[in-house]
Amino acid sequence: MFLKLIAITLVSPALVLTACSHPEPLQTATVAPAAASAVPITDQTVIAETVGRATVGSDPLAWANPSTGSAGVIEQVRPGADSPDGCRDFVTSKQSLEGVTRFNGVACPADGSWKINGSSALF
Repeated sequence: MFLKLIAITLVSPALVLTACSHPEPLQTATVAPAAASAVPITDQTVIAETVGRATVGSDPLAWANPSTGSAGVIEQVRPGADSPDGCRDFVTSKQSLEGVTRFNGVACPADGSWKINGSSALF
């Protein structure tokens, strides 16, 4: 009886390994592949679009960019002082891993979206 138990113990791992070595690959039909060409959205884009959706003179508006982890509050939105083409002056804060900053900027409509005018080095 003891010899049969030893023989089963020695043979059983081989059976288990044989059962697991199945040549068919595993497939997951419900998980879509990640998009290889996904371009992260910049903080400037998120801020510009938030300013564009805001009502001039509105209450402070929060913004967040999941692509970068940055967030902030647009504190003021005013009509652009020197721009007759619908531009808006704004003041925003930005919280990121680098710390908290404040920025005065101008966002203008361009090609169906909004863009920040001026230096991109501010973000």
